Amino acid sequence: MSLHTHDPREHIRGIHQILVSDKKRIGFLFGAGTSFATDIPAIRVPAIAAMTSQIVAEAEACSTEFGLAIKEIRGEIGDALFNIESLLSSIESKRAVIGSGTLNGLTTSGFSDFAVFVKNQVIKLVSVHEALLPEHTHLLAHSRLSSWVSKARRRFPAEIFTTNYDYFFEIALESSGIPYFDGFSGSYEPFFCPEAVEDVEAYPHLVKLWKMHGSLGWIYRDSDKAVIRKHSASAAESILIYPSHLKYNTSKKQPYVGLIDRLCTFLQQDDAVLITCGYSFGDPHINERIATSLRRGANSHVYAMYYDQYQGKDDKTAYGLSDVTDKVRHMATHETGGKMSIYGLRHAVIGGKFGEWKLRDEPKVNESIRVSQYFDEDASILSNEPGEHKGNEQWTGAGRFLLPDFCKLTEFLNDLSVPETSPSCAALP
Repeated sequence: MSLHTHDPREHIRGIHQILVSDKKRIGFLFGAGTSFATDIPAIRVPAIAAMTSQIVAEAEACSTEFGLAIKEIRGEIGDALFNIESLLSSIESKRAVIGSGTLNGLTTSGFSDFAVFVKNQVIKLVSVHEALLPEHTHLLAHSRLSSWVSKARRRFPAEIFTTNYDYFFEIALESSGIPYFDGFSGSYEPFFCPEAVEDVEAYPHLVKLWKMHGSLGWIYRDSDKAVIRKHSASAAESILIYPSHLKYNTSKKQPYVGLIDRLCTFLQQDDAVLITCGYSFGDPHINERIATSLRRGANSHVYAMYYDQYQGKDDKTAYGLSDVTDKVRHMATHETGGKMSIYGLRHAVIGGKFGEWKLRDEPKVNESIRVSQYFDEDASILSNEPGEHKGNEQWTGAGRFLLPDFCKLTEFLNDLSVPETSPSCAALP
């Protein structure tokens, strides 16, 4: 049985039509990969796995007690789910219930010290904006995204959801002079306003920036338990990463719940399109709500730019989507009713069908969108088999889809033109 194939040109034209038209509601969900792929090598936040390894090493070097606690907590969580967020969630939940006892070799004060240490390390690693010179801001991949936002003339402003803690999106939007709303109101100590987040008609002309896992500078104000933004916040005050017992609290005053609900509301609107990039679908709660919202939405759709490359056995390059058990592939084929398209590096799931990327014929020089912008063709191979040839080299049409790389995606977005009358827009329903 031959493997199903997807022609990248066909599907990139569909995305192009969506982006140049103002009929769709456009949202983005950006994960840790976008803070790593900044296009400035010296200014990047480590991915979650690398960040976890660095902080664990620092904790073990700092304290034998911390090291032993990490070993036990990792055993409880399991290697597959262990990362800096699950570690801190465990620390915070245990600190809340331990009382006067000892757990994982730590007392209440020990867990408090451990939490502060981990938060300090996270803040240090995500505060790379402090080394970013103002004159270099335009070099950020995020600035190309904000450039597209500023040029696009849309009926509905873009909504940007991100699980990142850093200030890259704020810096890019502000340096481009783009007004946006992030759920906070006020000036002296801006406070999180859940009512405005829930109201889809609030601030209808502003771009929205929703930081779903918290942010640098978010703290609780003890007097009224409000979440406020304070740039001088210490690690002890920070709610940079939400512990699990707060993360899934049903209180509408918890920012995480309000922002998760906003994502669901967005996806359940007519003509909503959510494009993800740098998000590895590592938050089961977000994934569950995306799947549920897609099933409920009339004609919403998710296009996931999924960077699925990893080092497999014998250090050989492997791709997640090629594994039938891959959680993202399963989500697209079994949980979302065909309303989720996964664009991996070598494979894709589109319309519920898994297949490899392959051009049907060689690109023409006069095509409106350059194939090289989003697809890197494999080199031709020596062959006498039937097919398109140049000399004794056979053209295969296979290659690597580039847009799961945030830098490439923002280049593609920024190069989009928005003519008043575009032939490609006529085909958009």
